[in-house]
Amino acid sequence: MYTATGRFANEENAPSFIITMNVTNTKKMRIGLYGGGFDPIHFGHLILMQTAIETLDLEKVIVMPSGGVAHYKVDPTFTPGSARYDMACLATESNPRLEVDSFEVDQGRFVYTINTLRHLQGKYSGIAEIILLVGGDWKDKIPTWKNGEQLIKEFPIAVFSRPGFEHTTDLTLPSSGEQIVYVNMPLIDISSSMIRERVRASLSIEYYAPEPVRRYIEGKHLYR
Repeated sequence: MYTATGRFANEENAPSFIITMNVTNTKKMRIGLYGGGFDPIHFGHLILMQTAIETLDLEKVIVMPSGGVAHYKVDPTFTPGSARYDMACLATESNPRLEVDSFEVDQGRFVYTINTLRHLQGKYSGIAEIILLVGGDWKDKIPTWKNGEQLIKEFPIAVFSRPGFEHTTDLTLPSSGEQIVYVNMPLIDISSSMIRERVRASLSIEYYAPEPVRRYIEGKHLYR
């Protein structure tokens, strides 16, 4: 049984996710937004998205490759958006509930998350609730984003555990109210930078990314 305090009456039977979100309209479907560089997309990303669909009862997850790196970062090796978009499509093509969106890539530049969320909110106005999906390593960074505090007030956020960032029931975000969901998921220690380093070292990435993505990387000679 789930109690008003935010804890389960029988902790031994508690599921792997902790829900504190205040859903005001249960008739709306839920859509997750998962954005990132996806340079390249890998199994860790896919596991997070599938976990989100199952635990948050999402209609689908919109996969949003970024249009560029943030203005305060300099990374001349960042793979062009078209290639990262292609890899995201290849990785998700077998799952109809994962939808790759080119909104940010089409801008040809870095797009602030709140602007993407508002774009989707307008697109699905009255139809769906948009939930931002982020890894646990981002939880303390959100308030520092462009209009981060406003983002927290406007949109529900699901924070997923990652190696070194497991969740506890007292995990909080500033000014979060009841807009936060914490989700524990299998901890897969894979990162895009790890894959790039392995490719440069001529090491196998067979168990790091889906086969179509691996073939694309090899065919396009990426990360060499």
